[in-house]
Amino acid sequence: MAEVLYRKWRPRALDQVVGQDTVTNTLRNAVSSGRLAHAYLFCGPRGTGKTSTARILAKAVNCLDPTDGEPDNACDRCVAVNESRALDLIEIDAASNRSIDDIRDLSDKINFAPTEFRYKVYIVDEVHMLTDQAFNALLKTLEEPPDHAIFILATTEVHRVPLTIVSRCQRYDFRRISLDDIIEKLSELCRAEDLETEREALELIARHSTGSLRDAENLLEQAVVSYDSPLRADQVRDMLELSGDEDALDLCKSIVEKNVSESLNIVNKVAAQGSDLRQLQRAVTDFLRSVMLMAVGADDTVGFSDDTTERLKAMSQGVDQRYILRALRAISEADLRLDTASPLPLELALVESSIEPAAAPPAAPAQPARGGREAAPRQYAQRQTSPAAGQAPSRSRPPRPSSRPSRAPTPVASGASAAPPRSGQDGSLDPATWNEVLRALRTTGARFKLGALLRGSREYTLEDNKLVVKFAHVSHVERINQEIDNPSIKRELKQALSRTMGGEYELVPELISSENGSDTRRANQSHLVVAAQRMGARLVDRFEEETKQ
Repeated sequence: MAEVLYRKWRPRALDQVVGQDTVTNTLRNAVSSGRLAHAYLFCGPRGTGKTSTARILAKAVNCLDPTDGEPDNACDRCVAVNESRALDLIEIDAASNRSIDDIRDLSDKINFAPTEFRYKVYIVDEVHMLTDQAFNALLKTLEEPPDHAIFILATTEVHRVPLTIVSRCQRYDFRRISLDDIIEKLSELCRAEDLETEREALELIARHSTGSLRDAENLLEQAVVSYDSPLRADQVRDMLELSGDEDALDLCKSIVEKNVSESLNIVNKVAAQGSDLRQLQRAVTDFLRSVMLMAVGADDTVGFSDDTTERLKAMSQGVDQRYILRALRAISEADLRLDTASPLPLELALVESSIEPAAAPPAAPAQPARGGREAAPRQYAQRQTSPAAGQAPSRSRPPRPSSRPSRAPTPVASGASAAPPRSGQDGSLDPATWNEVLRALRTTGARFKLGALLRGSREYTLEDNKLVVKFAHVSHVERINQEIDNPSIKRELKQALSRTMGGEYELVPELISSENGSDTRRANQSHLVVAAQRMGARLVDRFEEETKQ
């Protein structure tokens, strides 16, 4: 059976590793100077050379005649590693051997001396798959291994590796390989395999591999097996299902021109043809990204043909950057995983991006309170037949008519739309706006949620740029002040008030003035309250009930 390309052309020396010069130079210096660590951690995306570098390092530390930190690939030890028959190179797949028993078995065998090498090297691939118990069993061995043992851990998800493991290793981060490096490596591979390929075909493969050289080599071999040499760009497009680039370009153009109906027609046409909508989504996202970058003066057209590049540049001339940004975000976030044949997610994204976001109405200036006293909130002021707050309603006396003449509403000019009221003339806050504030703050707060605390308020009024909220009990004020003292909570509160009230406001919690103390004393003098207090009850709060006459 023929050997696949990525295994046949696996690098055998550190200078052959593509795109990881920082890592390879450091390891080469460590081997040549003899300053080796007992444990290494190689982390980075798939196909970037982690396992290959680990095997090269295992050869370099055991090579009989190394040159400048590089293995000679000629001695018996290097040949044994290259032929995968070295007994002192132990490769462990942590995805299959992830239990505590597997690690205990490794810890028991590590004390045996190497059979022929100087160092016994353990390569643990996908180490993040180990269980918590297995990691704990590995800790002591990893911290103080025998002098003849070296650990090399490889992972694509370093955030899942416990910090206690990371701190015991020398960490090396492998980065995604650039498009130019992948294209150059594929060109060398084609020359070695005597394959004729177009430059554009290699660019398409490199772009589709997303920084993974192994993926690029596999795609190249698949294309050669499918179409043989010479390999053309249109054949690669057909293999990668990129033949719909023309539809993606047309869709990109209609999006840039804000032609929603044409955009929806293109999406439905592609769906009716049975094409992969996810591929259309990826292609349109790439094209819109390039248009956005060109519009701001950047350029990223690697892998695009000259004709495609010219069309994208033409689209970027005078484009609405905010609209493109909104469309790019909406289309890239469209979820096609549940039903790949349904065009609905893309249709929703196109229509949503075409709708201009509504601007927040400006906040009405707060009116100063008359007579130095704050007016009651609107929800209480609307009770024109009710007595003052806290007083018992009188059934024998009719309510006193107001001595102030009522104000006629301000007429609205013809053709103009009146903004929704944010505050009354007396400084009281609109109850609808107050409910929006409560909903916006229902999850804000570290220990106490501000939305729940504010629901216990008695009054809420606007004074210039301050939202004054009054409470009957000091505990409410103390809890709110405790939350506001937190800088992050204060920032969230400021954003929520700005979003719901259309301006910059400061929340000021206050305790109800002592003028209302007689109401509390009157409530305390109730025979029911007195009887309950004698039985050990404690007055927590007082609720008022509106009495209908």
